[in-house]
Order: sequence, then C-alpha cells, then structure tokens
Amino acid sequence: MEDRPRGWRSVTLATSLPAGTSLVLAADRDRRLLALWRGGRLFDLSPLTLDELLTGSAADMRAQIESGRRWPEIVVGDISLLSPVEGQEVWGAGVTYLRSRQARMEESTDADVYERVYQADRPELFFKASGWRVIPPGGEVGIRPDSTWDVPEPELAVLTNSRGEAVAYSCGNDMSSRSIEGDNPLYLPQAKIYDRSCSIGPAAVLAWELGELPARRIQMTIERDGSEVFAGVAPLSDMVRDPVELCGVLHAAYRLPVGAWLLTGTPIVPPPPYSAAAGDVITISVDGLGALVNRVTVVTHSGATAIHRPGRLQSQV
Repeated sequence: MEDRPRGWRSVTLATSLPAGTSLVLAADRDRRLLALWRGGRLFDLSPLTLDELLTGSAADMRAQIESGRRWPEIVVGDISLLSPVEGQEVWGAGVTYLRSRQARMEESTDADVYERVYQADRPELFFKASGWRVIPPGGEVGIRPDSTWDVPEPELAVLTNSRGEAVAYSCGNDMSSRSIEGDNPLYLPQAKIYDRSCSIGPAAVLAWELGELPARRIQMTIERDGSEVFAGVAPLSDMVRDPVELCGVLHAAYRLPVGAWLLTGTPIVPPPPYSAAAGDVITISVDGLGALVNRVTVVTHSGATAIHRPGRLQSQV
C-alpha cells in the first residue's frame, strides 16, 4: 500500500459523507478497497474496483452494484478515506461561470482570451492531475512558493466511464496560482499542475441516485487561525455549459479506458487581498455530495529557471 499523505485523518474527523448512495475508496489496515455507502452504512465491494466498474456502460455499472449480492459491512471507524480515484485522469474546464470569467479577466494581462472562450462553442479543457496525485479528504493541498496569489477553486466534479457517460458526482478543489496564470494565459499548466494541486471527495455519489443538479448549491469556507476569512455560495444553475456535454467533449477525440474525473469550473473566487497560506482550512460542499476538507501547505520547489537568452544556442554551434 502506498504511503499515506501528510495531513491524513480518519473518515470521521476529516469529512461529512453524503446522504445519498455513493462509492467510497478507503484504506482498511494494509489494503485499499472500494465500498458502497448506503443508508449510513458502508459495505465492502471487493473484489470489484472502480477501474473495473468504469470500463463498461452506466447500465452495467448499476447492475453490478445492485446485483443483490450481500456485501460485507465495514465498521466506519476502522477505515481511512481516500479520494474516489484509481486509474482515472483528472481534467478541468474553465470559464464556465460568469464569475470565473470576470475573475480571470481581472487578473490577466490578456483579458480578451477569457471573454472569447466564455462565449465560444468550444470550451476550455485542460489536464489537471494523474489519479495517483489526487489528495484525499483531510489531506494537505498545496500552493507554489514561486506564486504570489493563490486560491482554492470549489468545483462540481463529474466522474465518467470509458464511454463518456456521467456516472457519479463529487466535490473538487482545484488549487490555482492566479498570479502565474494572470501573467500570461500560456502559463496555465504551471498555474494548475503541480504537487498537491487537486483534491476530490469525500465520495462519488451515483448519478442515478442524485436527481437534478441545477437547483443545488456549491459552497466554500476558508478558516485561518481558527477564524473564518472567506465564505461563498452559488447555485450550480449559474453554469453556462452542461456538465454532461463537457464530458462528451473531453471524450470526443481522447480515449479514456477507465473514464476520468472532470472538474467543471468554479462560480466562487475569493477576492483580493485573500491569498491562500499554509495552515488555511478549506471546506467545499455541494448540496447532496457531502463536504471536502483540506488544509493548505507550501509545496517544495527546486528553484529551477529557464531564463530567456537570445542567441545562446546559436553561439554554441
């Protein structure tokens, strides 16, 4: 079993699991297991894995979970919660809410880029993290030491299968450097992709159990030294793109054998002067999806640079 990330906490301390039927990835002593959270009870789905469930259709997945088999019950206090991610890649969608468009235009030296993509038929999609990099609920998310303005971005996370069908939902934390991306939109990969930049959890709420999404709200609170320094809430109905359609675009020309998690953008952006700092506690929740709690840390940076030196290579020929 892989080492537990710093900031590891038990499921009962770190999270608030959703009321609805959900898939949970957990650690039980020396093994990882996939579990079903239903009616306030946890059932071991072994030997099933999340990867296995996502190779087939949504109908096949539902049939396997609801097969009538008597799954053994797990004592909740005996397990530690992981993110509901196995071999899935994590991708992100940007500028899907009016508020995110405004915030990115305010921070950027090339504001027109965000206005154009907000109105375009083609959405902004970007790679965020490999599955093994995703931080669990209760774990520490990171900020870059070479960034001067950092924010958590609370997002609805959508789980797809290999066919691009949306099969489950969760809460996502897309840690981002606004100073790096704001300096130049081409720096987006460095602003978005680094150690501890993504967390998903606490569980994957099954789509057929959830019902309609637009009426639900997403919320985020941030505490520093025991005091609340930010609180925001917004309806998912503010999203200008359909999450299911975004998943279709992600899968359109890119094969994902065990599906993917797609972070669908944020409607909540903490305004200046807030910038994330080590020790901040971030709580992200979506109605019906539970709560994702993370603490902030500063990630290690080697100090490497690649300074622009015109003519350098030519002079060495």
